[in-house]
Amino acid sequence: MLLVLFVLYIVQKVVYNLFFHPLSSYPGPKLWAISRLPWHWASINGRLCWTLQEFHLKYGPTIRIAPDELSYTTSSAWKKIYGQKVPEFSKCLDGRGIAPASRNGIRGIVTEFQDRHATLRRAILPAFSDRALREQEHFLQTYTAKLVKQLHHETGTVDIARWFSLTTFDIISELAFGEPGSCLDNADQPWLNVIGNRAKGIVWYQVGAYYGLDRVIQSVAPSYYLKSRKSHMQMCAAKVMKRLKKTDKMSDFMSYIINNEAAPLSNLDLTLMASAFIVAGSGTTASALAGTTFFLLRNPECYQRLVGEIRSSFLAEEDITMAATSELPYLRACVEEGLRMFPPSPSTLPRFVPEKGAFIDGKWIPGGIAVGVHQLSSGLMESNFHRAMEYLPERWLELPNDSPFAKDDRSATQPFSYGPRNCVGKSLGYQEIKLILSKVLWDFDLVLLDDSDAWWTQQKTFLVWEKKPLMVNICPRK
Repeated sequence: MLLVLFVLYIVQKVVYNLFFHPLSSYPGPKLWAISRLPWHWASINGRLCWTLQEFHLKYGPTIRIAPDELSYTTSSAWKKIYGQKVPEFSKCLDGRGIAPASRNGIRGIVTEFQDRHATLRRAILPAFSDRALREQEHFLQTYTAKLVKQLHHETGTVDIARWFSLTTFDIISELAFGEPGSCLDNADQPWLNVIGNRAKGIVWYQVGAYYGLDRVIQSVAPSYYLKSRKSHMQMCAAKVMKRLKKTDKMSDFMSYIINNEAAPLSNLDLTLMASAFIVAGSGTTASALAGTTFFLLRNPECYQRLVGEIRSSFLAEEDITMAATSELPYLRACVEEGLRMFPPSPSTLPRFVPEKGAFIDGKWIPGGIAVGVHQLSSGLMESNFHRAMEYLPERWLELPNDSPFAKDDRSATQPFSYGPRNCVGKSLGYQEIKLILSKVLWDFDLVLLDDSDAWWTQQKTFLVWEKKPLMVNICPRK
């Protein structure tokens, strides 16, 4: 009898989801409309981003990807879902986005509720001001110079993505903790592996949170994925405690945050903040550098044009500064195009529609439905960008009205997210990418290895990119 009731319940649920649910009229794969399980299966296998991109190409700019979730690719959806402040589209923390959402009951800046998030953001904004960025440039210069020096010893075949990761981690470690991470000196430091495994662990935490199976997940998920989060927090806490004991005058992030009496933070707040800095400020920047480098080397004309701009703009390597690289239009265009095709955070960060419902792209969506813009798909849609699957930096230059790119919807891609919860380190990220890329291309000639050609589409995602090796031949410039 119980079995019969269970079967009837499943049949009723399937029929309702397919034909009577408020989202039943939206296009998308029928199996995904019936159950959340296909979504989680694709997520655990690291193929969710590419699967959603295929669905958007097939079904259009708005699709149903779960019984109660819609995925968008339009600039208007960015503005509505992420830009609206009152009422806010609250973050989905039930296993669809960042998971777990808290530590010891305390939420960090990434998952905090609206009012508390505003307080945390006010506390850290001074650390990312234009003044702070100017004071922090010497950190970027120091570690970029060290990267160049190390690459001179490693000429030949190298994993350039790995070297970018080592560099960006050392920079963010200096900025977040006031001391170097020493990864460029010793690539065996545990930080990068811990961060990588932590990202892969998120998809398992998502399953546990969504189905209420936290204890089961602890038993079936790879233990090193789950342990990596605990290890990462312990390492961050130790670094934060060490930083708080320092009395020297410094210009790192903490110097601005701990001196901000208007928004004092606890030690746990500072640890969660530092953890967010490390994850968001190292891996994402390294991904942007690797992605842009990959597309440049796959497109020799773009590569040669950028190399020509960089090498003709400076008399000496010492002239390459943040201010100077900001004056290079083709460099900016190459970076923007790289971020469009290889956004550092390619996944959706879903939000719940407010209780009373809302219009999105002209259609009424009931309250409680999950909605979000899929970052990777929005940048690769022909409805947003002409020849969207091609790396064409000129689309970001000043264009005549009759240009085939004049109708590109540039706002459809938001690599640093959008609205009051967008990435606070956006300016730092852009400056870091342009400075590192300029110095590497000033000093070296790079050639992509033939077997790296599929590096882009074969790479898995776990909210962020997996960081597959990007093998290139590198030699001092001729």
